[in-house]
Amino acid sequence: MWRAAPSRGAAVGPGPYAGSMRARRVVVGVVVLGVLAVGVVVGDRAAASAAERRVVTEIEARMHVTGTPQVDVGGFPFLTQLVARSIDRTTVHVDAVTFDGVEVTDVDLDLHGVSVATPVVADRLVVTGTLSPATLTRLAADSSGLAIELGVDGGTLTASMTFLGVPVVALLAPRVEAGVIRVDVTTVRLGSLDVAVDDLPGALADGLRGLQIPVDGLPDGVQLTAVAVVPGGARITAVGTHVPLTSLR
Repeated sequence: MWRAAPSRGAAVGPGPYAGSMRARRVVVGVVVLGVLAVGVVVGDRAAASAAERRVVTEIEARMHVTGTPQVDVGGFPFLTQLVARSIDRTTVHVDAVTFDGVEVTDVDLDLHGVSVATPVVADRLVVTGTLSPATLTRLAADSSGLAIELGVDGGTLTASMTFLGVPVVALLAPRVEAGVIRVDVTTVRLGSLDVAVDDLPGALADGLRGLQIPVDGLPDGVQLTAVAVVPGGARITAVGTHVPLTSLR
């Protein structure tokens, strides 16, 4: 069938080639954006990893640690935190730290709002760790002058000693008061008998009631706030605000 040819100057719609070119440009644009996004993420994580290595170096230089510290610089993106000169959160785990002669095991440091400027200060620092029965015994004996041995029986802290040749075991409930671990005596086993602490001879009763376990050497501005009995000893928590990291030692 005969059809009239289009008149000169009439608009002709885009052909399939033009549509294909637009689709290719869209795909290329998406790919480029994806590559840039991956590059930003990789660069951000690289910067965070570098910061983590620096923290490990600083901790090993400043603190008496056992094992290699495990550091995690949290928050994403990290680079914007650097620009803001404050790191949202950094967590550190160490097998053991010795604070002024007091060994604390299974230690976690949780730092919030760490400034990048000098001096480096953490808005909030939470330290948790475990005091072994041997460490508890030494601290309690040094503080009280009693020939005493602390241990853990199930979920209970115990104090064992001998009085006039008779074994004495006191069951203790530890608590924190004014930054010091103190104890409440719940039960006393004198040989095979359970007696009240008030029924013990005065010096022994006073020694048990006044038993305290000071934990010295914590970073400046960090104070003991909680204690809980765990299978490995006593799990302590200490908290401080506006803590200069130069006080970590």
